[in-house]
Amino acid sequence: MAPFTAEHRAQFSDTDAAGIVHFSTIFFWVEATEEALFRHLKLPFLKTEGNKLSGFPRVRVECDYLSPVHREEVVTVSLTPGEIGDKKIVWAFEAQVGARAVAKGILTTVYAWREGQGPMAAALVPLEIKTTLQKHFGV
Repeated sequence: MAPFTAEHRAQFSDTDAAGIVHFSTIFFWVEATEEALFRHLKLPFLKTEGNKLSGFPRVRVECDYLSPVHREEVVTVSLTPGEIGDKKIVWAFEAQVGARAVAKGILTTVYAWREGQGPMAAALVPLEIKTTLQKHFGV
């Protein structure tokens, strides 16, 4: 199964005083890669219908940092589904600068909706999203 990839350039605002990308930036890049995948597949990442909002909030994330990333380096983030379930999607991700691995981890999302400012409620992943992802990744 081939992963979906996207490139991100480390900007000055991504770095700390030592010029190294702050650890949390990896999560922004993973999320941006996930959104790019949905855009590529013409799937709704967030959906608004009147007063109802639905999408994939994050419920768990873990990351191993393998090497520092510096300003101006281009990071390639790869996403592969570990699970495309009825109510959740678990993404395995890897980040590299060239051939150098810089991070790897897992991101768990749950499909949910809310009405107005009400609480989020888990729901079934829409069949269109589930089947399109399964077809794209060959699972």
